[in-house]
Amino acid sequence: MAVEKRRALLTSLFPSEAVYLVSVFNSKRVISTAQLGSLKAPVNVDTGGSRRLRLFMPADGPNINLCKTTMSAVALGYPMPTLLNWNGEFNRPDWHFAGSHIAKLESLLAVIDALYEEDDGVNENDLVLLVDAYDVWFQLPPSVLIERFHRLNRHADARVEKQWEEHGFKEDFPIPPPKQNIIVTTAKDCQPDWESGSSPRYEYWPDSPLPADFYGEGTDEILPYVFDSARKYKKIRPRCINSGMIMGKIGALRGALQSAKKKVEKAAMDGRQLWSDQALFAEVIGDREMWRSWMRGLASTWNGTASHDQPRDMPPHVRDIANSALEGKKFEFGIGLDYEFATIPPTCSSEDDGFFVRLDDTAMVKKESEKAGVTGGVRVKGIPPELKDAEGPLPGLGSSWGKVPLYTDFFFGTTPVGIHHNAYVFGLKPWRLEHWWNMTWYYPHLRQLVTKALRSNSKLTPLTRLPLREDDVNEMVYWASDNDEKTAKVFDGSNQTHASISWDGLCQKGDTKWHDVLFGDHDGPLVI
Repeated sequence: MAVEKRRALLTSLFPSEAVYLVSVFNSKRVISTAQLGSLKAPVNVDTGGSRRLRLFMPADGPNINLCKTTMSAVALGYPMPTLLNWNGEFNRPDWHFAGSHIAKLESLLAVIDALYEEDDGVNENDLVLLVDAYDVWFQLPPSVLIERFHRLNRHADARVEKQWEEHGFKEDFPIPPPKQNIIVTTAKDCQPDWESGSSPRYEYWPDSPLPADFYGEGTDEILPYVFDSARKYKKIRPRCINSGMIMGKIGALRGALQSAKKKVEKAAMDGRQLWSDQALFAEVIGDREMWRSWMRGLASTWNGTASHDQPRDMPPHVRDIANSALEGKKFEFGIGLDYEFATIPPTCSSEDDGFFVRLDDTAMVKKESEKAGVTGGVRVKGIPPELKDAEGPLPGLGSSWGKVPLYTDFFFGTTPVGIHHNAYVFGLKPWRLEHWWNMTWYYPHLRQLVTKALRSNSKLTPLTRLPLREDDVNEMVYWASDNDEKTAKVFDGSNQTHASISWDGLCQKGDTKWHDVLFGDHDGPLVI
């Protein structure tokens, strides 16, 4: 009789209620092969071929720093950017300052959705690159960024496979270790946390894969800088999110952004505010890490036909994730972090870790490494391998990448693709944005480089060609999006249109002419 009553009760409940009660009645829950199959993340099979790199920047008005970000990209051969939220149409006024932050992700999703609706040429493997518009400088060409994107993904996939194997993963388990398709830049301090209105659950995030003594004695110790909220994290190995750069395959990124938007909508319905796009995206990762933790547990109990878990013994938030997954909610989007500072890493909490050096000047590299506090010898090993066979920075002038000044992080031994100037303490950010511009390798040649880029026909040459896999004859061929564009575009989210914007409209603010500041040659306006 008791069994009949229990069965009747369960059939009258919603699935989530039934799942919860079953977990109470039975300490062990069996997950069938069919159920496990439904938990599998969608798999995009890449067979190679042509795809595009698409560049986006959230920007709400003209500024010389927006001009520097854009022109550094143009000079190096990146696609012309599309500006998002220019008219503030994605802001949430009732969320005040936070509304513009959340708009960064909502506007990116809107433009991706519009691309799928308008552009028959969208490839699931197109790469979307979102960078902060007012404090990022590119310094290496897109071929390097794309190659590093794939390299970082391979490294991440190897780490995840190893982690799953250590938890007893078997080859016939229906859900394979997930693959990485999205990269976000990494931060040393896990901020913002719960105070942002989000709950990233950092306790479930993996440790940094960097060596335990990466910063020498005191690695991972918070330093006692009472009046410096950033430098106290100087010796922390980065393991959390900084949203200054988000890069990923368009199909996977669309799914992650849709998940983030649902969180925003739920918060709004609940009368709450989310204060940070960074923490919002981190919450998507936190949910994923709890899902992966649960999944590794299921893999360890796989007997060839089923797995089991014990809901009563799970932390409540993990149990909620598991129950939601069994109801069909997706948590795995292939998001990972740039632990190697290889893309466009933040300079916050790394204020003194890098500087401009000529990589062929080993004496200067050694001097600057010691000045930064690097122990155990110089970690910079000359020109990055991605550049050794690349065309020189100044075509036709016999230049070499080893002979031009490149910003380099001496702890990572890496010359990143770009610099994210978010080192804010004591006014460092605006000072560097103004006074470091003439240290970039392209500054003395910028007018020439920009003019050449805008006059060239980029339709004829791909950004890069890479083997699909290391032992594969198939290639991935990357092209710039909108090859014939000579100015940036503004995406108007209210009617999903793209309008060109003039260089004056993008760069000019105040009385000082933007071209005098940008080029520093007093040769007047840019003429194409």
